[in-house]
Amino acid sequence: MTKAFRFPRVLFLLLTVLSMVACSVPPTTPQSQTPTEPPAQSGAAEATTAPAAAEATAAPAPSGDDTLTDVGTPRSETLIFQTFDRQTANPDLHNPLMNGYALWRGFRELGWGYLWEMDTGTGQSYPELAAELPEVLNDEHTRFRVKLREGIYWSDGVEFTADDVIYTLDTYFENRDKLTYFGISVITNYVKSYEKIDDYTFEIETINPAYDLSTVLGVYTWGSAFNIVPKHIFEKEADVAAFRNTNPVTLGPYVVKEFDPNGFWQLWERREDWERSAWGWQGEPKAKYVLYKDFGPEETRVLAFLENQYDVDTFMSPESIKAAVAQNAAISPYSPTMPYHDMNDACSYGILMNQHKAPLDQAEVRWALALALDLQDVGINALSGEFKASPLPMADTQILNPIYFAPLQGWLNDFALSDGYKPFNPNFGADLVGRLSEMGLPAEDMPQGDEAIRSAFGVGWWKYDPAQAEKLLGSVGITKNADGIYTLPDGSVWELEFVIPDDWNKVMQRVGFSIADSWRKAGIQVNARQVDNAEFGTVQNTNSQLTTLLNWTNCIFSPNYLNAWRSIQPEYLLPADSPDTITGNMYRWSNPQVFDLVKASYSQEPTSPEFQEYGREIIKAFITDMAYINLMNIPTTIPTNNTYWTNFPKADNPYAVPYSWWSSAKMILQNIEPTGAK
Repeated sequence: MTKAFRFPRVLFLLLTVLSMVACSVPPTTPQSQTPTEPPAQSGAAEATTAPAAAEATAAPAPSGDDTLTDVGTPRSETLIFQTFDRQTANPDLHNPLMNGYALWRGFRELGWGYLWEMDTGTGQSYPELAAELPEVLNDEHTRFRVKLREGIYWSDGVEFTADDVIYTLDTYFENRDKLTYFGISVITNYVKSYEKIDDYTFEIETINPAYDLSTVLGVYTWGSAFNIVPKHIFEKEADVAAFRNTNPVTLGPYVVKEFDPNGFWQLWERREDWERSAWGWQGEPKAKYVLYKDFGPEETRVLAFLENQYDVDTFMSPESIKAAVAQNAAISPYSPTMPYHDMNDACSYGILMNQHKAPLDQAEVRWALALALDLQDVGINALSGEFKASPLPMADTQILNPIYFAPLQGWLNDFALSDGYKPFNPNFGADLVGRLSEMGLPAEDMPQGDEAIRSAFGVGWWKYDPAQAEKLLGSVGITKNADGIYTLPDGSVWELEFVIPDDWNKVMQRVGFSIADSWRKAGIQVNARQVDNAEFGTVQNTNSQLTTLLNWTNCIFSPNYLNAWRSIQPEYLLPADSPDTITGNMYRWSNPQVFDLVKASYSQEPTSPEFQEYGREIIKAFITDMAYINLMNIPTTIPTNNTYWTNFPKADNPYAVPYSWWSSAKMILQNIEPTGAK
């Protein structure tokens, strides 16, 4: 779509939403929503400035008796999150040893606890169920003693002890062929032996030197590979893999009060003995109730958000955020200046390619896909230009930039393909600023100077060069026909399946459509197939179903990249047509140099120069092979509504990342304050 048509369509969308708000009546939402058809894809978004809060009109605050939520709880005591995935297919499955359990409904954050947690504001691990960081028992760094915090109890009153840890490890190993949670393979390929010393102490031995025990057996970002289960509950089950654990005994300060059998919402209630829970020792969670609920397609969500029906959104599109901010002074984005959103998620958006399948098994083809992708156009069309590009296979964050990005800047500038072509564009951010300025974005909203531009929009990205892409494809026999469409060496049209989320992740969906449009313009026949959350995970992890897929991966939050790349080993590779679920090496990447570098990293402290140099060499191999087309930091477009709760994490108060699906939710619950609105 040409630039001339972008602004009218966005203006039409904004006016439509705002007119709907003006004419709407207070909604009555049933406790079980009926799934709706995905809305039509909106057009390309023109960059506009976020309206100042002082210019907005506040929605009237509730008054009189306390308003009740549609699940019957006092609104003033209930923190409400829009769900991450809209709907879950298994709302009654709360067995954390099985893939597909009700993952994005607070179970991990509110109902569970881990040996070590992660401070998402600093990237540092700290003890949660453990009393301290692990004690190293040998010079080889393979034996450790772990002491548990005393006085922690499951929600049914049974004390948490080392018996629960040992039982869970036994269960992981004894049922490794039946249990499907991703962490089963991680732990059973990491731990060699273990033993209980006393009720609050156990020792553990690892297969390789382990400098990352606190993140592998604890939390790295969004969760943990090691989900400790209650021995006194699970040992009664003849088959733990068949156990649904529908009404779970919990370790965290909240218990499941109710959930929608159709999978659209789940309600948690704070335990009366919250101080005896996994993280209750840190302080009282402020909300008595926490509701994770899907408020429908984005057009419906905006209305509910304006009417103060919920407090924290998840991935609302930029123009909808602007519309909401303009109508309700209680609503705000993460930052008042461009690019307006938090960019510190550990994961990044990128394109996963099945390197087992022709023609994607050739680096020339994978590089052609990268160079045929106009990322500036994608970012403007899908995100109003509010994104941070990353050419490395990781997010460009304040933690990782000085360790991996800055040292590789010269290498990126000099890097050339086999024909001598240099694909890197270090002026990507400055070029983007120029385009956004031409589109009318006020200068005061834009970063000024090279350093500020790199901080906002990244160190650079690959050139948009369809001609070079055509040259690369031609070198392996893929040429254009008379209609300008690429054909394979046998003369058949190259039909590329590209799997993207449907509207359970509206922002990612739009990025996917924009990528597909870019490739089509270059002559690639693309089938952009939208799938729900359950199928998305299945495609990603099944060779026979995967061709290309837009996903978030390379989740690296601290300098320790092994949490993301540990499984890049040959034993995790399966045949191209395998229907079995992969348990590692999601890139389907076979590179002996990288296999050796990953193994060498095991024996190095993650803060050491040697470890970080190995990481930079792995990054160079990722780029040389174009093993994964990394795109951008995940733009976590998360507006908040301060009508009932305030003190959410913001750019000027970054005590945690602002996500409901990370352990940061714990910090949010301990730091928010009620406003007193009823």
